[in-house]
Amino acid sequence: MGEIVKIDDKWRVSIPKRFRGKLRTGDKLKVELRGGDIVLRRIDREDLVKKFESIRLEIDEERARLDAETGKHRYGGIKE
Repeated sequence: MGEIVKIDDKWRVSIPKRFRGKLRTGDKLKVELRGGDIVLRRIDREDLVKKFESIRLEIDEERARLDAETGKHRYGGIKE
């Protein structure tokens, strides 16, 4: 069974102590709307790492052949 919490004037809510068992300060929660319900779900750090590692950057062949110096001149980079 849930508990009733109040939204403060900065749109924050406090998570009741009995629901904080697996949470630590700094953890990230995903907020989802499911029908008429708002659901908070803890994001597992390992899932975040897997998602980050799965990101793949792709470029077209023309840009892949450019070296840094050529790219700087072509696209307006600044040499320091």
